[in-house]
Amino acid sequence: MQSVIQKEYMSTETTSKKSFSHVILMTDFSGPARNAIKYAIDAFGPDVEYNLLNAYYARSSSATLLDLNDILAKESMEGLDQELAWIKETYPNMNLNVKMHSVFGSPVDAIKKMRQAGDYDIVIMGTKGASGMDAVLFGSVASAIIRATVIPVISIPPSFSFGGFKEVVLATDGKHEYSDQVIAPLQKMQKQFGSQINVFSVETEGSSVDLASLSINVENAHYSKVESNDVTEAITDFCDDKNADLLVILPIHTGFFDRLFHSSVSKALVEKAKFPILALEHD
Repeated sequence: MQSVIQKEYMSTETTSKKSFSHVILMTDFSGPARNAIKYAIDAFGPDVEYNLLNAYYARSSSATLLDLNDILAKESMEGLDQELAWIKETYPNMNLNVKMHSVFGSPVDAIKKMRQAGDYDIVIMGTKGASGMDAVLFGSVASAIIRATVIPVISIPPSFSFGGFKEVVLATDGKHEYSDQVIAPLQKMQKQFGSQINVFSVETEGSSVDLASLSINVENAHYSKVESNDVTEAITDFCDDKNADLLVILPIHTGFFDRLFHSSVSKALVEKAKFPILALEHD
């Protein structure tokens, strides 16, 4: 049974990290993908470089499917052209810097290739896509991308609109340290959006969390914990209580997150969450 939320203490560490500057927009040309693109542009405006990314591939190296890859490559570029036209039509008065990337491979491989080729702050993507051959992204792929994070990823539920990053919940097992490199997206959010960071953990039966020993370099963080054997429900309830704009997780496969990121739980959390989820890159 969940206990009453208790605030432990407040940190007053300061930071002078820069704002976001390079954003990857994953797309499969579906409605949820466009919704995520709109969320990103509404959040970060014209002062960042947007990288519109589509991944395409066929699951074989046979001659027939090699021909199919050529077709998919052409469709990928045509789709990107259409998305760019839609972005310009949606934001006619905003001078946006948008680059297009058509990358052969799975969505996870495409993000890894982007990471190797350049310095990007964050990936933004929807959580559900269209059905059919062109739907290479979202759904179970979204949770796979989050578990394989090499760049921080924000997943956006269908039809969710950007309303700020005022209340941000960081779910932690209370054991793993957060270097400035890992926590950089939160530092940037505080600088750019004035975010309130709520550090939250769940004590399950036979476990204890010492939040007082945590050192997370964000300004005025509030620390809370509850007792519950249902980690996912406890996190969701806390986010609802805080009216959270964003849930932040560190997807590593030990302890607290081994339970949270069991494949079925991860898929349900990412696909059914009523709020965006930011998965931090683990160093």
